[in-house]
Amino acid sequence: MIERFKAIFVPQIVKLQDLGNNNYDEFLSPVVFACNIRIHATANYSPFQLQFGREPRLPTDEPSSSFTFNKPNDYYVQLKKNLLIIQQHARDNIIRR
Repeated sequence: MIERFKAIFVPQIVKLQDLGNNNYDEFLSPVVFACNIRIHATANYSPFQLQFGREPRLPTDEPSSSFTFNKPNDYYVQLKKNLLIIQQHARDNIIRR
């Protein structure tokens, strides 16, 4: 798993950095984010989805539909349900492979 990550991560950093300034550290966060939102073939979900229970939103994306929750705890309950469903689907996808 680490080798696969490095195979994606390292070429992206090399492509973006300015060798004269050795500024690779400026690109660490964006490249890690790009890796985390990439859907993995085995699980059919991205690491971002498995951790946060939703699709990632970029600054250029249209605002998502707004949900209204009657109680503050309602958001937490819904998020927990989403996470359980997504994680179970990912487990099932991995087992089927």
